[in-house]
Amino acid sequence: MSAAEILDELPRLTPAELEIIYRRAAELHQGQTLEASPELLAAIDAADESANEDGVSLGEARRIVASWNTK
Repeated sequence: MSAAEILDELPRLTPAELEIIYRRAAELHQGQTLEASPELLAAIDAADESANEDGVSLGEARRIVASWNTK
């Protein structure tokens, strides 16, 4: 089954089934790291350029994204 086929089926699952899938995916992913795509980094850069004084700085955004990779 391809990733596209799996993603197409996810909306048909119950919340309990989605929780099982999520937990199993997290178990399989544990210890692996993700690399930010060029598109994600470009989006962060664009957001930083347009952020107002109440926004998150680029450094803070990068710190937040980096923390996601270690969980």
